[in-house]
Order: sequence, then C-alpha cells, then structure tokens
Amino acid sequence: MLFTRIALSFVVAGLWISAATLAGERLGVRRAGLITNLPSNILISLLFVALTKGTDFAVNLTAGVPMGMLIDTIFLVVFMAALRYGTWPALGAALAAWILSAALVVGILPPLGFWTASAIYVVFALLLFRLVTAILPSKTPEKKPVTFSWKVLSIRAFFAGSVVAGAVSLAQVAPPYMTGVLATFPAVLSSTIVILSLSQGPDFARATGRILVLSSTNIVVYAAVAGLFFPIAGPWLGTLAAFAAAFLYIFLLGKLIQRLR
Repeated sequence: MLFTRIALSFVVAGLWISAATLAGERLGVRRAGLITNLPSNILISLLFVALTKGTDFAVNLTAGVPMGMLIDTIFLVVFMAALRYGTWPALGAALAAWILSAALVVGILPPLGFWTASAIYVVFALLLFRLVTAILPSKTPEKKPVTFSWKVLSIRAFFAGSVVAGAVSLAQVAPPYMTGVLATFPAVLSSTIVILSLSQGPDFARATGRILVLSSTNIVVYAAVAGLFFPIAGPWLGTLAAFAAAFLYIFLLGKLIQRLR
C-alpha cells in the first residue's frame, strides 16, 4: 500500500501540476493561483493514511494541517521576496525558511487543536497577503505565448510528481500531528512557482504567488471537512465531500478576488 500511495502521489500530482501550470500560462495568474491549489497532495495523503492506518489516525492528522499551511505561506512569501536574486536562490531561501519554521512548530511549540491552529493560520495568511501586496511589485505582466509540447509537459509532470512523492514518503515515519505538518510540505507550491518563474518570468510568478497565499486556505477547508466526514461516511465518500467543499470554496474565492481587483 505504501508503494501504491507513493506511486499515485507521483502520477496524480505530476499530471495535476503540469496541467495547472499550463492552464495558468494560457489563462492568466488568477486562474493559475486558484486551480493549482485545489487539493492534490493532501487528498492522497489523507485517503491512504485512512486506508492503511485507520480513520482515527487520519482525523488526528488533520490537526497539523493548519500550522503546516502557515509554514507553506511563509515559504511562498520568502520565495517571492527572493526572486530578485533568481529562481534557484529564491527556492533555496524559501526551503531554508520552511525547514526552520517546521522545526519550530514540530520541535518547540506544543501541538494545537485544529480550530485554534486554523484561526492563527487565517490571521497570518491575511497579514502576509497584505504584506506582499504592499511591498512586492503589483503589476501583472502579460503572459508569454505558449506552444503546447508533450516534452515540456512530461518534464513538468516528472519534476512535480517527484517532489510530491518525496514529501509523501517522508511523512510515513512521523506521528499524526507531525504527519499533518509534513503532509503539507510545499511540493505543489514549489513546483508550480518554479515552473511559472522559469517559463513566464519572476513578475508572473509573483503575481500568481499573491493569489496562492489566499487560495492556500482551501487546504484547511479540505482538512476540516475530511475530519468531519471520514468517521461518518468513510474515507472514500469523505474524500469526495471534502474535495467538493474545497472546489466550492475556490469557486467563491475566485468570484471574490475578481470583485476586489
């Protein structure tokens, strides 16, 4: 089951992220920021944890998701701020920030309840969104022409799938709360933002990143609904209900962002 879970995470995340980044290049930064953050890694992680370790373990895992997403938001903001030095230095700085933040949350701070952690995360996400909006360049660049290529799509899928599969593998050796934090490793965010930075340029990546800061909150929505429905409906129907809730949330968030622009 473990090999199956890792293999599925590689395939699903690779296809999802390569398709989402291609859609973002064709449709613009707002849609890229919204589509990319629909649940992929967390969906696979929670479903297979429930199937292999039981529903209770999966529900307990969700308590670590909000703090994990807070760490991911810090990762994203550091990446955007450091992009002036190049894509790969920015990725290195962002990963260092993630490691330090994760060490603080997992090793020093006591585990928090889901709703307390969610409230803290939402407050920090809004503050960080305001920060990047005020400090970083706000002009949205025109997207460059994109020619469809199976070769490029395959390379993106392999890169993204490898990152996510590695994160899923790492999460297997941890207890529930720590697994919840590690399961939100910014595999999707990092592969998406790197691909867009290299293909469309830093300004396009920053503009997408601002939307990602807000749309990342849908992962907490997914975890909340999964935690409620897994014990009632089982992991398969619970996954369907949680994804439907996350999809509806992203749809409504997109409408709100469109009104605010």
